Amino acid sequence: MDFKGAFNSARIYINFLNQIVMLKVELIGNLGADAEVKESNGSKFITMRIASTTRIKKDDGTAVEHTDWIDATINDAESKVLPYLRQGVKVFIRGNARLRVYSSPKDKCMKAGLSVMVAEIELLSAQPDDVPRQLVNPDTGALINVTKYFWAECDTKGMKREDTRLLIDTKGNEFSMDSRGFVTPVRQPNEAEATEDKS
Repeated sequence: MDFKGAFNSARIYINFLNQIVMLKVELIGNLGADAEVKESNGSKFITMRIASTTRIKKDDGTAVEHTDWIDATINDAESKVLPYLRQGVKVFIRGNARLRVYSSPKDKCMKAGLSVMVAEIELLSAQPDDVPRQLVNPDTGALINVTKYFWAECDTKGMKREDTRLLIDTKGNEFSMDSRGFVTPVRQPNEAEATEDKS
């Protein structure tokens, strides 16, 4: 059997396995690049590549590292974590996995990989300047502490699920807190967008 025939056979077998086997996975890894928003058939989604490294010790005591790259997809393109999904950030994900097989023109061989449809994601590290550790409620003047994973230490009782609350830092930058207490920067239009709006 030639390479093309073997590749097609392997792909058919993997597709069959994906139909009869449901793999649920949990993994921790670092983003290899900033997450991207893509569109297919009119639907937008977030894609990212996660490097998950396993470290083991051999019998002689030497340490060996092996890194697997996993393609991950989030169906919600408006996810509040998107601004923080930058290269190098460590995340925990939980979701359904699918096996895939592909050909490598560089290595001239077949390879297998894993892709995950993310149901849950948590930030385990982030850039230190994403959200200040202390914000102010401009309506009341109350100081609000923010934990390092962007959760505000304040009372959210009375807020509906879709409600948000405006917070600011000492420089006047605006942040939005949702009903769970999760804080994200308010995106400001860039110069190009501002020019388009004026025109």
